[in-house]
Amino acid sequence: MRVTGKATTPSLGTQGLADTSAFPGRHFLFKTSSGSTPLFSSSSPGYPLTSGTVYTPPPRLLPRNTFSRKAFKLKKPSKYCSWKCAALSAIAAALLLAILLAYFIAMHLLGLNWQLQPADGHTFNNGIRTVPWSLKNSSIDSGEAEVGRRVTQEVPPGVFWRSQIHISQPQFLKFNISLGKDALFGVYIRRGLPPSHAQYDFMERLDGKEKWSVVESPRERRSIQTLVQNEAVFVQYLDVGLWHLAFYNDGKDKETVSFNTVVLDSVQDCPRNCHGNGECVSGLCHCFPGFLGADCAKAACPVLCSGNGQYSKGACQCYSGWKGAECDVPMNQCIDPSCSGHGSCIDGNCVCSAGYKGEHCEEVDCLDPTCSSHGVCVNGECLCSPGWGGLNCELARAQCPDQCGGHGTYLPDTGLCSCDPNWMGPDCSVEVCSVDCGTHGVCIAGACRCEEGWTGAACDQRVCHPRCIEHGTCKDGKCECQEGWNGEHCTIGRQTTGTETGTYCFIFINPGTPRSKSPNIGPFQTW
Repeated sequence: MRVTGKATTPSLGTQGLADTSAFPGRHFLFKTSSGSTPLFSSSSPGYPLTSGTVYTPPPRLLPRNTFSRKAFKLKKPSKYCSWKCAALSAIAAALLLAILLAYFIAMHLLGLNWQLQPADGHTFNNGIRTVPWSLKNSSIDSGEAEVGRRVTQEVPPGVFWRSQIHISQPQFLKFNISLGKDALFGVYIRRGLPPSHAQYDFMERLDGKEKWSVVESPRERRSIQTLVQNEAVFVQYLDVGLWHLAFYNDGKDKETVSFNTVVLDSVQDCPRNCHGNGECVSGLCHCFPGFLGADCAKAACPVLCSGNGQYSKGACQCYSGWKGAECDVPMNQCIDPSCSGHGSCIDGNCVCSAGYKGEHCEEVDCLDPTCSSHGVCVNGECLCSPGWGGLNCELARAQCPDQCGGHGTYLPDTGLCSCDPNWMGPDCSVEVCSVDCGTHGVCIAGACRCEEGWTGAACDQRVCHPRCIEHGTCKDGKCECQEGWNGEHCTIGRQTTGTETGTYCFIFINPGTPRSKSPNIGPFQTW
């Protein structure tokens, strides 16, 4: 560029640099003569160049908005959701669908229903308006019911059906109630005032879906609550007065219910006297553990001690009021009612006739069990000591000294007896055994003859029951059972047999008469 007195005319090169119109939006870097002050030029003209100006090309071009104010503003968030947001949205949608699906399944399977009850008292069932059936105070009153007459009423859900019964004298009243198999009712009874859910004297819950006990005979009172063709039965003792009866329908549908009442003269007799396997209370059998049924005739398998005792150490420990090896005999009865034909049963004990003994009079005894204290009783016969005779050893036998008791030789020279082997004494009347026979035996022919109930060489060991040898071993009067057998005499056995029709459990109470129970065939069978 040249400088003259005339107007300064930039040269082509300088003009080209000064003219930034060709580069709109660009900045160019210039240096002064000192080379230390940077100058920024915009696209607008008006920045004259002096003669000392030296142009230095910029190292690079910088965009306008690099240092602009807009570059420091926060960026707008993206209009699209991040992957986390998308995942949460998907989970929420899936959860909502699952809730809706569960709701519709429950509505379909369980028959659930929703109702809206506006202020005017009309019912809306799933949005559909129906005719109002609710009566005042949600109850139906049919007045007084006569004893013996059947009354029928259709009861809507959530409604009480009320009636009254007048009782002129205290009595047991049997209620026979017919209802549907899907019905669910609460029966409330109260004297003097109408009953409610919280105030009543008696309450019975009747559920048509429950499997109540089936009555085998219409003349028998089987249980507090039974079912025969949707017939529920219960008995209550009602005193003199006006009794209010209320049936509450706790189901979801209308149900037709009917009932009648019957006066019972007595409710003390139980069916078949509970077979001796339960307690009779107000005409109803309360079975002992191990027995089932309205008359306590069915037994579970296996049954030890008949459910009337605890099995401990190979024997049954009977509860109070029971006895016998199986605890199956009431205390006021004899285990063998006939007492083996040799006695009489009196107050649960056998009183034996002369010549018999034992708990059931099954053992032969001597007419005088002590044999007059001069002998021992063996198999019902007295074995007398030397010098005594008779049926009961009551006769003293005179012996001559020279006879030496028949067991020796008399020596006239000495006047003494020379006894035979195994005999001793002045008159050779005392037999000698290898052992002392003690108080439960006598020495006969060199061996001890023991009393009944005792055994051993010295008659010092008790004898076990004869049936012990069938499934056990006798040791000093106690029977040690083989594996699989229990009881005092090893007569209680258990054996499980699997078949194509089920598993049978056998309980051998007596030899040859097993009783069995299978889950497929019902109660015990005996053959």
